[in-house]
Amino acid sequence: MDTKLAELIDQKAINAVMAPIDSAMSLPANAYTTQQWLGLEIERIFARRWMGVCFECELSEPGDVRAFELFGMPLVAVRGDDRVLRVFHNICPYDGCLVVREDDRGLNEIEVYYHGWRYDLRGRLLHAPFWNGSPNCGPHELGGHDGNLTEIRSATGVGVLFINLDGKSKSLDDWLAPWRTYVSHEYAIDELVPARDALCNPLIETRVVNANWKTYQENASINVLHESFTHELYRQSPEVPRVDASAKPTFKPWTQGCLLAFAHSRKDSGNTYAPILLPSAGHDPGTAPEQGYFTTQYPNINIPLLDSMIKVNIAIPLSPDKTFLQHLRFYRPEALDADNFHREEAALQELFDVVHYEDKLAIEAVQKARSSPVCPQHFYAPMWDTLHHRFNQLVMEDLEHV
Repeated sequence: MDTKLAELIDQKAINAVMAPIDSAMSLPANAYTTQQWLGLEIERIFARRWMGVCFECELSEPGDVRAFELFGMPLVAVRGDDRVLRVFHNICPYDGCLVVREDDRGLNEIEVYYHGWRYDLRGRLLHAPFWNGSPNCGPHELGGHDGNLTEIRSATGVGVLFINLDGKSKSLDDWLAPWRTYVSHEYAIDELVPARDALCNPLIETRVVNANWKTYQENASINVLHESFTHELYRQSPEVPRVDASAKPTFKPWTQGCLLAFAHSRKDSGNTYAPILLPSAGHDPGTAPEQGYFTTQYPNINIPLLDSMIKVNIAIPLSPDKTFLQHLRFYRPEALDADNFHREEAALQELFDVVHYEDKLAIEAVQKARSSPVCPQHFYAPMWDTLHHRFNQLVMEDLEHV
């Protein structure tokens, strides 16, 4: 074991995490509470894997720019004149000033506030006025210095802008392939578009939960048993917990690569979810998919899919006990054109407001308990927790990879 990891966890605890589920234990409590542990996750998980940072529709036209911070690094996303989305370190290499101080739209070029350097929409330096005394100073007059912005590897998929900080991960398409294969036979995922309000603005919800990113992810799509205890919607359902009369599960867990998911047949959950009176998100707009899914794409994306929509959630760690969340639903274009779309979307948002609040109470209660000296590691229910078990093993595998 390397020194950095040995300072956080001993081999006995690692062995417990990696054991078969019947005897396995969860990650230790300090994995959810310390900056040292989060720092190692940033280095060995988030820097090496594809990480969702925002929604593609936030930068829909050339010249749209969005400044944001990630793990203390100022970054900026730019829609180029070629319509390609790119992400750069938001730092001018000459003076260290932020290149973009605030979001903007429809720019033809980007001008740095401090010394007036100007960039095109692909991050290439155009002018460095008066750098050498000349008002027309250009890149070729910098004495060999590179004045271009530093680009970060990025790609888009499932409506999300992803980055790969170390630039070494396999392609985004390869990373998403298990998810696409798993859900695409039921859902027309390439035909879906983001929900928008009456002014055509994307209906993106942002919030912060006072818990570690893993505590949130464990709850969001992979903890099945909590539903009938935490949520009023499920408490009222005769079909939850997801077991039949003989106590056999009616859900089907699935793991492959970074995909952690479970499927549920709509005939087994038809009394749980109220029908949404919009065109189906399946391949036939007039026929609801036979399966619903709750899916997590490790590390920071989770996507439930049900009837007329899919909901994409992005979870970004802010600190060991704080996570920034972004949510957006996607529908068929026919749904957005329907007369009842805004009414149905508002009703669905009202439902999710309740669900998010109920989950927040549970997630923050679990996070608070992480600081207790009692039960530094927790055990699993083998029937329910196969996804949670695998999620923790993925974390551990990444941290062990030097």
